[in-house]
Amino acid sequence: MMQAVEVEPKRFCTGSQSWEIRAAVSAFPRLAREFTQGELFCRVDGSMDARGAMRLRVRVEGASMLRCQRCLGDLPHTLAIDHLVVLARDAAELARLEADPDCDVIPLENRLDLVALIEDEVLLGLPLAAMHAEGECSPGDA
Repeated sequence: MMQAVEVEPKRFCTGSQSWEIRAAVSAFPRLAREFTQGELFCRVDGSMDARGAMRLRVRVEGASMLRCQRCLGDLPHTLAIDHLVVLARDAAELARLEADPDCDVIPLENRLDLVALIEDEVLLGLPLAAMHAEGECSPGDA
């Protein structure tokens, strides 16, 4: 299992730092419970916008397999996440940014686990119940 990769978010963003990894989904603690197999390429880039807001660009790409809830067989799932997350410095900024439907925001903490951030983004994009389309389940899987 992959260990946490903690960074200081302010330093990560102001220094325009990056982190990337290619790993099996089974290496991610929470993703291993959702996927049966697959590999992901993950990258997080820190930056500052023109107004001084700290931003994290989260990208995840890969092909994986989920378990079909209808037949319990493998269900191919392609991941293509390219998401921008803004770090709010205080409660007022958090409230202001959360009011914008086009902005995803999290509070600024002293430490940020990039592995957990990747897992959060992937899990948020999963279907509620992964299933083949009606009639597409393999007869042997049912």
